[in-house]
Amino acid sequence: MNIAAILPCRGRAEQTIANAKRLLGAAGHPFQLICGIDGDAAVGQALTDADLPIWRFATETRAGYWRTLQAATDHWPEFLHLVNLANDLLPGQYWLKRAVAAFTQQFGDGPGLLGFNGDSHEVGHSCHFLIARSLLDRYGGWPTWYDHNYGDTELCQRATRDGLYAKAPWALLYHDHPYWGGRDDAVYAEGRAQVARDQVLYERRRKMGWPRVVDTR
Repeated sequence: MNIAAILPCRGRAEQTIANAKRLLGAAGHPFQLICGIDGDAAVGQALTDADLPIWRFATETRAGYWRTLQAATDHWPEFLHLVNLANDLLPGQYWLKRAVAAFTQQFGDGPGLLGFNGDSHEVGHSCHFLIARSLLDRYGGWPTWYDHNYGDTELCQRATRDGLYAKAPWALLYHDHPYWGGRDDAVYAEGRAQVARDQVLYERRRKMGWPRVVDTR
């Protein structure tokens, strides 16, 4: 299974470097870590100085979480399985090895979405997951029609509807988010800025049966 794990990076330069090192060291399975530097030159320079075995690209201004994921996915089409990460995750030992084993057991060589545990959500929702590119393509790519929130909810709901969702209890990516007691900052505030708009869009799309979208924002 060839896997790209995409890490959108904005703010938190020191935390991002520590996060990337731990993701690489604890995975237990080969993968390519791709860092999408989302309009933040200081984070980009910190990643360059750290000299990690990562691939990276940058946007001049904030693109947002989902558009950063999509840019990486479009740029490197050779990866057939993708993981969406964040720079506020604390990976457990063999976080990826355990996810790959669970994905293979559940879906074999077929399409599927396998959620990581550690996000404090119930079994039917995963903020971070391993997804087959074929399934992501079926759903129209990463949900760039949202600014920041509800994209993960939509993908999990659609995969559940299609019988292609599962969650791995021991594949751990702890989400150190202020909702669960983590430290708040300006990047989180940016992510919350359009939560009401994202929620309205999510509810409308859910009622319409998830129509295909051409992102024009």
